[in-house]
Amino acid sequence: MCEKNKEVSEWLKVVLEETQVAWFEVNMRTVDVLYKLSKDSEQRGREIGRLVEDLKQKTGECKADGAYHQKVLHSALGEDASCEILKHMSRCLNSLECMAIGFQMKDTKLVRFLATTNNETKVLLEEEEANRELQKKMRNLEKKRTEVLNSQKCLLKNISKLQKAQEVEFMETEERLLNKNFMENKYQEMSSRVRSAEEKLACRDVAWSLTHHSIQEISEQLSVLKQEMDPLKRKLQAYYGLPPSLPLARLAVAESKMELGALDGILDEKIDWRHT
Repeated sequence: MCEKNKEVSEWLKVVLEETQVAWFEVNMRTVDVLYKLSKDSEQRGREIGRLVEDLKQKTGECKADGAYHQKVLHSALGEDASCEILKHMSRCLNSLECMAIGFQMKDTKLVRFLATTNNETKVLLEEEEANRELQKKMRNLEKKRTEVLNSQKCLLKNISKLQKAQEVEFMETEERLLNKNFMENKYQEMSSRVRSAEEKLACRDVAWSLTHHSIQEISEQLSVLKQEMDPLKRKLQAYYGLPPSLPLARLAVAESKMELGALDGILDEKIDWRHT
């Protein structure tokens, strides 16, 4: 317990440096927790130290590789290589580096670059083909959409025409209903008036032979009789041209007068009946 407390105190002084250690209750549990944290911190510090040493080693190796590649470039390009050429080569290397990172390449060999470029070109061509197919489908859909919109416009026009026709028909139907109601009311009124007139005529003992219908029938019969008298009159006129034979003439005249008198009597009766 005392050794752990001593190690914890030293560790807190090292970690907090000049900051005063806050007061805490010293017991078995707090000492154990802080002791475990101190051990974990020391382990973490040793691991970080190893990583720093490894990074320093890699930095030295990279510097050595850079110096070696610089010597190779100077020997390949000559001592009089301009700074512009080196900058251009640096930009090319940076581009290759970006390509390698973008393509997620394992190394920067030429074969790997060519294979990766071919694969990416193939993928690009496939994407372009898919894009063309998609554009074709989009054009077809746009064409269908235009057709649907035109059909919709035609349907809206037809619906508008039907609505107007229905409104006109509805107005005409209402007008017919109003006329029907008017005619029914008028029919009931006229029927009532007819019944009332019939009742009045029945109370006054009016003969039905004096009605308009009866008088019209008598007039038609009179016209028929006049038509029947016309050929008899023409026949009578034929007797006017007979030779002067007194007995025969008297007999013919007597017969004609009798027929004419009979017809005149019938006509007078009809006329008198009409007047009465």
